[in-house]
Amino acid sequence: MSPLPPLPKIEGDVDLVLDVYTHHSLRFENAPMNDDYGDTERLAELGAHILDLAVTFHYYSKKPMLTASQIAEHRAQALSPDKLKSWLDAYGLRNKLRFAPGAKDAIGTPEEIRRFFHTYVGALHIRNGMPTIQEWISRLIDPDAEPNALQIPAPGSDMPLGQQTWSPPPLQPPSSPPPLPPFTTPSAGSGVSNLVSLALVNQTAVQRGIAVTYSAEQTGLSHLPTWTVRCYMNGVEQGIGQGKSQKVAKEEAARQAWGRMGW
Repeated sequence: MSPLPPLPKIEGDVDLVLDVYTHHSLRFENAPMNDDYGDTERLAELGAHILDLAVTFHYYSKKPMLTASQIAEHRAQALSPDKLKSWLDAYGLRNKLRFAPGAKDAIGTPEEIRRFFHTYVGALHIRNGMPTIQEWISRLIDPDAEPNALQIPAPGSDMPLGQQTWSPPPLQPPSSPPPLPPFTTPSAGSGVSNLVSLALVNQTAVQRGIAVTYSAEQTGLSHLPTWTVRCYMNGVEQGIGQGKSQKVAKEEAARQAWGRMGW
């Protein structure tokens, strides 16, 4: 049996990772949604479709071409409950899942296994982007896949889908960008402040094949913290934000990155 490819790590804040590894049995009813990604139900819904897309595109790209019914058959086999369970066990993910004592038996059901895997894929998509998922899933379901089968269409290309290829731009050395300007808070009437959102920055980066990640640091008193968040594009720092909450600082870092990327 071929070894599994390395498990991509979810880039992002600690809250997201903790949520992914927290079973819904530990969540209280009507819990407020996270301002960034909502909750794990939303992540699981997103992840289910992203996983289906990644597997479908992999078999769509195979040569010689598979028929539509053959693609559907391969997809069903690749995403069977036994397959998902074997992947979770091989990566040791289920051992990291926190759950209520009474839910121990429930987390082993096919439904809960699918939910957990879909949640992980959903979180991976919003933080790491589709290229990371496509390469991982293609290697997972077909360890001997040809490199071309791991590529996804280039956004906006006029080429037929089956002929398109995409590869992420090479990482720039950290010393290449000019120094970041001192942190300033945008004025209330700033066009950038009003029009550019965190979601828009993340979506644009994914569409352009750029891996966007954030790091967050808290200073000051616990009841009156100051957050500093840095935004990285392909590993290069492009924005820095500060605020009384992590969300505010993150949005400002993303807006600065938007400007520095010339979007």
